[in-house]
Amino acid sequence: MKGRVLQGLPRASPAVRWLASMFAVAIGFVACGGEGGGGDDPAFDAASDPDAALDGSDESGFNVGCKPACADTQFCSVTNACIDKGTCAADGDCTSGMKCDATKKCIPGGDCGSQKAVATAVPPNMLITLDRSCSMRSAVGTSNKWAVAVKALNGMMTKYGGKIRFGITLFPDIVGANCTQGAIPFEPSAGNEAKIQTLLTNALKTTDPLYPDGPCVTNIDTAVQQASGSTALKDKTRGNYVLLVSDGAQAGCNAAGGDPGTEKMIGDLFAAGIKTAVIGFGAGVDGAQLDKFAVAGGMPSAVGTKYYKAEDAATLDAALAAIAGAALGCTYTLDKTPADPTKIFVFFDGTKEIAADGTNGWTYDPATNTVTFHGTSCADLKGEKVKSVDIVLGCKSTPA
Repeated sequence: MKGRVLQGLPRASPAVRWLASMFAVAIGFVACGGEGGGGDDPAFDAASDPDAALDGSDESGFNVGCKPACADTQFCSVTNACIDKGTCAADGDCTSGMKCDATKKCIPGGDCGSQKAVATAVPPNMLITLDRSCSMRSAVGTSNKWAVAVKALNGMMTKYGGKIRFGITLFPDIVGANCTQGAIPFEPSAGNEAKIQTLLTNALKTTDPLYPDGPCVTNIDTAVQQASGSTALKDKTRGNYVLLVSDGAQAGCNAAGGDPGTEKMIGDLFAAGIKTAVIGFGAGVDGAQLDKFAVAGGMPSAVGTKYYKAEDAATLDAALAAIAGAALGCTYTLDKTPADPTKIFVFFDGTKEIAADGTNGWTYDPATNTVTFHGTSCADLKGEKVKSVDIVLGCKSTPA
């Protein structure tokens, strides 16, 4: 029980003293066995001596537990001593789901039969659909688009490895005919980063089959058609994304309906819960059409064009970071099942308690044993403002 000093009341009459006695008995009963062990607190000896509850530090009032009353910068600990705010002397000085550690700070946990659950973020799937048409050899600064794109994608996978399950396909590929695609080389899966980085790094060599020197067509439609057939993106337990990176416009092919067919397929993916983020790299893109793709994909850029516009290494890196950050999940799987789902306590960075709230807090799904964050809490996670998520199960709130 925190801050139990009651101030500013006049000297009580015998009747009021009797009521105080009854109140003290009630408090003593409620606290018994609750979190923080209030049953042994001398403050509640007032049940047998009403005057004890009313004899304060001066004639102007009375206090319970701490005599004299604590200064404004302190509060009355359950140990009946005044301690600085922001510290603790015992577990009972902390809120539900917290305990007092050796440094006299409240941290997630407790001695009321609680246990700390390991919360693991559910990484989303992301299928990179990368343009390797001949125009990707065009110059960008002192390099070319292909080398810049490879470096940027490899960097994204290094930064978000383990946080996002990456996959990749390239168009036009070297398996199907010029205007069609074969099998997806790497479906999104855990641990794909090194394999994809090797594939891309090898493709920087002019002798590699995936180096962008042909076929010289831009078959965006069949590339999106291929992505639509991904089995990994049908996983309903996590977020699913297609990342389309192109430096041009549909050209040389219309096997899957050209631009109208592409827009429809992207819209169908979105309707199935799969978002598509679109990056247009360089000045040769059809911006108006890429805007339509981005809107249909449900993941438009918040700045300028609806598609993510990249013109050099820096802006491509920024676009990839924005998309990856937006794709990061806000759902966490628990390694333990709560005995009582109403007694879940959630903290960011060990101290900030997050409320159970479907707007800006969290909700629990017993069917999947997951906690999902919403609104500002989710935004803080996606923005990497939170270093740790602590979830405590089973602590009982001290009854009011």
